[in-house]
Amino acid sequence: MPTTAPGPRATDRLQVVHPRGELRPDPRLSDPDAARLVAEHARRTAGWTPRHLAGVATARARDRRGGPGPVDDEQVLVTDLHVRGAAGPLRARRYVPRTTLAGAGTLVHLHGGWVTGDLDTDDALCRVLAARTGAVVLSPCYRHAPEHPFPGGLRDAAAVLGLVADGAVPGVPAGPLAVSGTSTGGTLAAALARWARDGAAPPVAAQLLLSPVLDHRLDRDSHARYGDGLLLTRDDLAWSWDLYLPDRRRRAEPDASPLRVSDPAGLPPAVLVVSGADPARDEGLEHAERLRAAGVPVELLLREGVPHAHVALPGLPAGERDLAAAADALRALLARRAAPAVR
Repeated sequence: MPTTAPGPRATDRLQVVHPRGELRPDPRLSDPDAARLVAEHARRTAGWTPRHLAGVATARARDRRGGPGPVDDEQVLVTDLHVRGAAGPLRARRYVPRTTLAGAGTLVHLHGGWVTGDLDTDDALCRVLAARTGAVVLSPCYRHAPEHPFPGGLRDAAAVLGLVADGAVPGVPAGPLAVSGTSTGGTLAAALARWARDGAAPPVAAQLLLSPVLDHRLDRDSHARYGDGLLLTRDDLAWSWDLYLPDRRRRAEPDASPLRVSDPAGLPPAVLVVSGADPARDEGLEHAERLRAAGVPVELLLREGVPHAHVALPGLPAGERDLAAAADALRALLARRAAPAVR
């Protein structure tokens, strides 16, 4: 898997729209399709009150994607169901590939958005993961902040993983297990992987982290370089942290900031996708370095010139390619776990 994408060509003319409507070259977006998508978003949202000032209800309404819902497609059978979370029933969506692979197991995927996400947020992404890995994907809608702050969502994720491990979710095999998450869902997935290592959750064979948010600190170089105008802002992240974990003293706990784990040794093998023009870029790269230094196998894909969570952006070819590559890497990890030992 490549670790970097080609840089911009000298002939590329990349532009984004700024709040006043004027066009300016933006060297941060060296992918022309990403530049176009960001420009379209800027046009569409010109004049909107920023998310961190608009309030929770407005942010949720804006972020609602309204996907196809539990509709089958040519590659995946999709069903909505309920599963038991840590404090009661949760809505969930199950993705069963029409072509299953022996031993592919199950992937528990945690959507992006501690505050705003839902079952539609990562629907298209989950369909690709199921189709390319051959694994059943189960995506629960964990409890959201501010109504249910930290660690409510993490406890829900652990409860669902436990149900899958026990074979207690209809149509979901126990098999090899993996966890994945996008953006702040990646925060939960990384913390859950450590719980699995430490025996606080069922063992998992792999973790897939897609543009993850891994640390509460917002003072890295990437926060300064990419923290405005590229879909996700530094103010958005600060707003999410304030709602998710109001007690600032607890934000350095590894359950909240997985990058702060004291010893990464023994964590499950990881596939880590980092968006190059992302405020969370630096923490993702640092996490990959720490995992490798501790002897944890890591497949890192860094795509330069694209915004946060680029693999989940509709209509972005680079995101589609990188999601496919990440799914293939995850499939290989699951296959190795399922293969019988050679003596």
